[in-house]
Amino acid sequence: MLRSPLGRAVIGSKRSAIRQKVYWHPEHTSGKPMFAGRKPRFYSTSLDASLPAIVFLLVTLMACEIFRPAFAEVVKDDRSKVSQAAGVPIYEWKDDSVNQLKGIVVAVHGFAQDAGAMTSIGQTFAKQGYLVVAPDLRGHGRWEETDASMEENLQSSCDDLAKILSLLHKKYKKTSIYCLGESTGSGVVMSAVAKQSDGVRGIILCAAGSQPSFHNPAVMGSKFIKGMATFVTQVDIRPYLQHYLSDDDRVAQEMINDPLAKKTQSASQLLGTMSFIKEMPVRAAKLPSSIPVLVIQGTADQIVLPASAEPVFQAVRARDKKFVPVNGSGHILVGTSFIKPLVLRTIENWLAEHG
Repeated sequence: MLRSPLGRAVIGSKRSAIRQKVYWHPEHTSGKPMFAGRKPRFYSTSLDASLPAIVFLLVTLMACEIFRPAFAEVVKDDRSKVSQAAGVPIYEWKDDSVNQLKGIVVAVHGFAQDAGAMTSIGQTFAKQGYLVVAPDLRGHGRWEETDASMEENLQSSCDDLAKILSLLHKKYKKTSIYCLGESTGSGVVMSAVAKQSDGVRGIILCAAGSQPSFHNPAVMGSKFIKGMATFVTQVDIRPYLQHYLSDDDRVAQEMINDPLAKKTQSASQLLGTMSFIKEMPVRAAKLPSSIPVLVIQGTADQIVLPASAEPVFQAVRARDKKFVPVNGSGHILVGTSFIKPLVLRTIENWLAEHG
């Protein structure tokens, strides 16, 4: 409570603002973030407040405003200039109190996910001073459905990412770019950086194994088997995700509950994805030798064989490269709200070392 020289108490109400999250989807039109709140009110308990008291109040309030600490807020943008220029649905996270970025983290999601899966990574590193950029791979997330094959979508996604990297480098000329890819996203990252490496100062590959794990289809049930047998029928893969996606049930459930996750696949699409990841070592060999690479692999991965990440690592020509196994971890390492502390700490330390 503030008191004037005349002893009169002066009370000020707090300001509040509520930010409404707005998500974009090709079938919907989103509005701008909405704010709600009350304007600040200041008043005296005495109706006969003198001029000196009012002057004192105004001076005090001005001083409070000048020395008021800035409150950081991570802002999510789904209509960024980069997104519009690239023609790709992108989420960006940035702390609006940061004037000079530590770097840019471009995070690319994996199999059947969408850019929203990188929300935790986005918020975490935005708070640390990074701009985090997460695009949707074609055929996923907010992209409209087309007749393109999985192979065509993934190749187009590689071209999309190369364009995004070029746009980011032109916009943030002196800022280092770090590319993080998970699963299929690792392959997209490697292909894009091999094509466009300007400004890229580091690559992080998670769950980048090149050999799919095969399981007894009977576990999925007869409906799954019959659907896959037609080759083109869209089949519910939620049972597959529940069984094999992660060692942490929460990770699988989070993806199953994600309205933008691609929870149906045809045999043709699955084979297209498998064909893409088999080329991981070839893509790794094409990376510029000057760019440091970090490979993180869960030892209990049931989507790809954990040992198949080793040939990818060996194919990397950079002298500055590191392989980190995560004991007992399944396939998803970063595209989740439930990131293991070891995974997060490994990435944070590696970025700090290469900043």
